[in-house]
Amino acid sequence: MTGVEAGILLPESTLTQPWFLLLATIVAFNTIIYVGLTLSKLIPWPHQLHPSRVRSLLRRINPGWENSMSKIPVPQVRESDDPYQNLRLSIAKREIPQGFALMGLLIIGLAIVTFLSFPNESARQPLFEIGLGLSALLVSQVFGRRPFRGWTVIWVWALSALALLVLLLAEAVRLNSIVAVAFALIVLTSFAPVTLAWRPTIVVGLLMLATVVGVGFVTNRAEDVRISIITITALLVSCVLLQLRLVAIDEIADERARSSALASTDPLTGVLSRQGLISLLPAMAATAERTEQSICVMFFDIVDLGRANSEYGVAYGDDVIKAVATAVTGTVRRGDLVSRWGGDEFLVAGLGSRPAAEHLAERIQEAVRLSGVNLGKWPTQVTVQTSAGDPRTITFDELVAEALAAERILPA
Repeated sequence: MTGVEAGILLPESTLTQPWFLLLATIVAFNTIIYVGLTLSKLIPWPHQLHPSRVRSLLRRINPGWENSMSKIPVPQVRESDDPYQNLRLSIAKREIPQGFALMGLLIIGLAIVTFLSFPNESARQPLFEIGLGLSALLVSQVFGRRPFRGWTVIWVWALSALALLVLLLAEAVRLNSIVAVAFALIVLTSFAPVTLAWRPTIVVGLLMLATVVGVGFVTNRAEDVRISIITITALLVSCVLLQLRLVAIDEIADERARSSALASTDPLTGVLSRQGLISLLPAMAATAERTEQSICVMFFDIVDLGRANSEYGVAYGDDVIKAVATAVTGTVRRGDLVSRWGGDEFLVAGLGSRPAAEHLAERIQEAVRLSGVNLGKWPTQVTVQTSAGDPRTITFDELVAEALAAERILPA
């Protein structure tokens, strides 16, 4: 139908309001981000070389490159002993360099847009902003390639976000533009989830809030109340996003702790698993060398457990295994590491000389009898084999082989 104009539902008075322009700028910025993410998935980026191909190429160039690389010391940065804090710091150290890269690109892009929009203005300001953007890109490379303490990276990121916000607000004052204030609010909303720490978020967030409210009052006195409300809302949204990220990260830390416990602990008996014992042996060997002591290995085996399983069921066999594990833990010396080595086998490692196998077997036999697990069904019998040696001259595998080759002690 010609002559009929298609109008917009919102009145023109609303479309020209500064708060509506602010909202439209934020929506447009989010749209640009999603378009960029979509293009990044569609564009066929070149594939990264597989590390094995790189290593084979380096071997052809220099056959001894692996030996030379192994001599290069790797600096170790000590972090918190809290596993939750450690995971947060590691994620922050991985993501903050990317945040600096995005910050640098944002500053450079803003400088180019400002220069093209206001060509009659002095070129010093865009050049200064481009220099700041390149500095942010340089910081992203430094943090990404060099080891730094997690808290250092976090505070540098938070203060840099504050500096970027001040730069955007200075641009808003210079050009009397609400668009720069919108970019500043975007920075305020997005900095906290990357920071991953409450103290710098609260300190820097309050400084950002005071700065935005003050500049909004200077640039547009009639809109200072609305800008203050939007700024407080942006800060609250940023804190909510931070809390959601911290909750998710803590759940990951809990899952890692549970996985680590399952990997190092036998679920039936609660003692160490074979892998758990092996992971602790280097520390025990180092202690033995410092104190000039031997390492003792004790091998315990439940006799004919399969017959108990077939006659009374697997559940009864599990009860016997748990009773023997409790008896072994209470019988061996304090500080010895008890592990379930196999289905009905236990291995104990500790410092000192070889104990008397006969005495150990008698004590374990008595402890199992007092536990009441037998109930007149099946007399639990345990064999004990021991060995000991200097960790500087014998390996753990050799100690285990020596214990297995020793004469089996079977209590009557």
